[in-house]
Amino acid sequence: MVDSLHHQLKKWKKGTHPRLVIIKGNGEKAFCAGGDIVSIYKAKVEGIHPETTRNFFGQEYIVDNALATMDAVQISLWNGIVMGGGVGVSAHAPIRIATNNTVYAMPETGIGFFCDVGGSYFLPRIHDNISSGLYLGITGHRLKGQEVL
Repeated sequence: MVDSLHHQLKKWKKGTHPRLVIIKGNGEKAFCAGGDIVSIYKAKVEGIHPETTRNFFGQEYIVDNALATMDAVQISLWNGIVMGGGVGVSAHAPIRIATNNTVYAMPETGIGFFCDVGGSYFLPRIHDNISSGLYLGITGHRLKGQEVL
């Protein structure tokens, strides 16, 4: 996902800039749910060079920043699981549409990681109440359906 988005963002930077971007998951069950962490785990188990992991996170953060700062109006369709990296590529959109199927979380803390992908920016701004964002970031608590509102 990160590679595809990075490639598309570079194309837009060189060419015509879109006025509207709709971000949605590829599948019925999830927007994004830990594929990045699974890939990193497999890389470690299979003995892939550690630089691969570092490069992944560097590229992921570049993509998240590019999406967060682009001029196009963005709409994120959150239908299904939206966690971690999926939050990073979609939470900065000014229009986020959740459904009854949405499950939102930043579960990284449960595996000893920290809330990345811009979480330190958007989590404290939930309802202009730092407590809600801190709770979600520290606990990895899952919000479902209407709770996401």
